[in-house]
Amino acid sequence: MIRPAALLALLMLAGCSKGDDLRPYAIVRRADVWQAVITDADRGRLSRLSPAWEQAQSDISGAGANAALAAIGPAGVRDVAAPPMLPGAGAYQCRTVLLGWRQGTPHISPPVQAGEWGACRITADGILLRLETAPGAQQYAGTLYPDVDRLVFLGTVRLAGEMGRQTYGADAARDQVGILEATAPGQWRIALPWPQWTARLVLIEIRTA
Repeated sequence: MIRPAALLALLMLAGCSKGDDLRPYAIVRRADVWQAVITDADRGRLSRLSPAWEQAQSDISGAGANAALAAIGPAGVRDVAAPPMLPGAGAYQCRTVLLGWRQGTPHISPPVQAGEWGACRITADGILLRLETAPGAQQYAGTLYPDVDRLVFLGTVRLAGEMGRQTYGADAARDQVGILEATAPGQWRIALPWPQWTARLVLIEIRTA
């Protein structure tokens, strides 16, 4: 595990453009790193993270699915209080949880849908971390950028059977943006607001393997 203070050394990092590269700068604040990469559309989605939680919770309460949400545990709690411990590189287990219904879609599926746990991995890339979930119907992959006591996730989604690596910023329909926070010792979640295809809010749960 690594504490947020261990990520303070964002000095003299150079780059070129959005995506996997960064614009040139010298001494920066940590937020400047992901701010240089994020698309305008995702900046807007991230600013509406709180409404995504509120509307997802409204969908769940209205459908009487509170017990299903409670079964998820602390990852399903909006304002969870946990020590700000961040994950380090290594092997983990991940699962995806869908909360609420996508606006304008019929309310056919349950408002809480928890997937199966599967192997996932976080790898180090300099001062940054990269997450890749297990292959499945939707596989999430992207970069985790330091931002005070949390990490900002900028990534993409790959559908089952697709080959090759998707690049963040290349396809707005695939782009994913979210916030990683600790929910309990050895457990984290990434909250992805307003995904393009499903739900109001997608949670990627992460726990030590």
